[in-house]
Amino acid sequence: MLRTIVCVLFFLFCNNVQGENVTTFVYTSNMAKQCKEHICQDGYNYKLFYSVDTDNLKAVSKDSDTAFEMHLGIQATSNGHILLSPVLRPGYNDPVYEIVVGGGGNQFTELRRNLKRNARNSVKTPRILSSFEVRGFYIKISHDGLIEFGKEGETLPLLQYNDINPLEIKYFSFAAWTGVEAKFLYDCPIPTASPNSKEIEPSMSISDQLKRTLLLYRLPWIPPKPTMDVKVGIKVTNVKYDPFISKLSTSMSIVTSWTDESMSWYSGKYGNITSLNSDKQMPLEAMYSDLVSMVNTGEATFHFQSTVSTWCVDTPPGYSKWPRDEYLCSIVIQPWEAHEKISIDIIEPNNSKMHIFSDVDKQIENQWEVSIKQLVIKPTVWNQVYISDDNETHQSDRLILSLQLKRRATAFNIVFYTPLLVLLMFVLMSFWSEPLTMERIWFLAGCTIVITMGLCYMDFLIPSHLIPSILILYTTVLMGVLIALLIQALLITDVFEKFRNLAFVQKILNAHVFRIIFWLPAYTKSSNRNGGYSLQEDEEPQSPITRGDVEEMEKETPRTCGDKKELAEVIDKIMFVIYFVTFISMLAAHY
Repeated sequence: MLRTIVCVLFFLFCNNVQGENVTTFVYTSNMAKQCKEHICQDGYNYKLFYSVDTDNLKAVSKDSDTAFEMHLGIQATSNGHILLSPVLRPGYNDPVYEIVVGGGGNQFTELRRNLKRNARNSVKTPRILSSFEVRGFYIKISHDGLIEFGKEGETLPLLQYNDINPLEIKYFSFAAWTGVEAKFLYDCPIPTASPNSKEIEPSMSISDQLKRTLLLYRLPWIPPKPTMDVKVGIKVTNVKYDPFISKLSTSMSIVTSWTDESMSWYSGKYGNITSLNSDKQMPLEAMYSDLVSMVNTGEATFHFQSTVSTWCVDTPPGYSKWPRDEYLCSIVIQPWEAHEKISIDIIEPNNSKMHIFSDVDKQIENQWEVSIKQLVIKPTVWNQVYISDDNETHQSDRLILSLQLKRRATAFNIVFYTPLLVLLMFVLMSFWSEPLTMERIWFLAGCTIVITMGLCYMDFLIPSHLIPSILILYTTVLMGVLIALLIQALLITDVFEKFRNLAFVQKILNAHVFRIIFWLPAYTKSSNRNGGYSLQEDEEPQSPITRGDVEEMEKETPRTCGDKKELAEVIDKIMFVIYFVTFISMLAAHY
């Protein structure tokens, strides 16, 4: 028994799947040629309306109870919108029938009683539309208000709704969704009759009539004449440079102007209109002709914004002045088509036309100071420089934008140079502190840690293909601190004591000129147990000395000429001079 039930269910499932594939009606190319076509590229916007052919409507329907019947085909990835209305161009509150086929990313079909709202019935229909097939559907509305929508060839509709106040359908229109291009076939031949719907001409103002007269049957990709004189003005609004990949992103406001005599008109014929200006508040896109402003003499002005990504000529491999770096970048502007011949003239920034159009585009300040130079290169000069280019088909001028970028390094100077200068000052001051102590070793070790941490942080900011001079400066300071740390450690070892006792070292330390140069105290020769010379003051009559003073003097160690501490002071003064000269020279070379 269980086996029988499973077999029956499997049979029904297979029949359902097969039936779904069979009943999906697809228009062939020959069938589509007999229909009228409507293309939607304007998103969710009912732009063109068609009047219903009421004379042939009765002949289309086999049932006298049918008030409206429509057979159509849809090809889209999703969101095929059908509007049935009793009035032309209905508003938001006007009663209409709107059918959304494949809404929600081709997942459901819905019937609405008002424009874009008031859903009355909805059903899940996954993958009901196709982007490569024109699938057939039908709509039927009876006199008593029964509305049916279904697939062509299927008896049962996908959805239906009984309207107690049915509408008299006089107009219909189609729409899609933002980013979706949909194709609708309507007035397709039916065995009993062929309807003939008529497109409703939209009401146009005088300026719209003028635009239609000028642009009708005009091919936009054909230039007005073989050689065109075009004026180009460019205002750079923002610059972003990534030194890690040497990539420059330049945002610019571009104003182009040319004269097309075939686009001129007599103003008296069109209500004394002397100019056609852009009147749409939308993102600037070249597909909209309203972005071109024209005057009756045929002079046209096209203003748009663009962002150009280019590569920059970086500094030569080696040293650089980062973060006070500078870069030279070039942008070449030339015609899109190689066979076009255009003569370019530069519109100066102080030109009135540039102020009118480009002042609306605000200039954004960032970390880069930009100096711009514009230059027009004739094709003869270009072909001499770049002999590898095609010298026959490319005969247009080229506009060269030379951008000199200089980083505003105020923040970088505070972050990087302030710690460096503080460390340098304390390192130099340490040479005047008490020698032969562990405190100086700990201080130099702390400086080493701080500089190493700074170098690790700079590794994330500095391009790896460059060697900035500030990196060399930090590395030099680090090496100097390490050398000072090593020398200080050697001064407190026995090796330094043996070095001090060498005869030639003692001879140098006892030299009178040497002691004057290094500001060592004067001495009088008086031998002592250590083999050196004691430092004594000029003999003067002494006052009586008490026993307590004698005991205090006996506790003090007599200072010896050329002892360990004196030699350490000499080394500190030598290192101070060397470090001071080295650091000052490197800072001067860096700036």
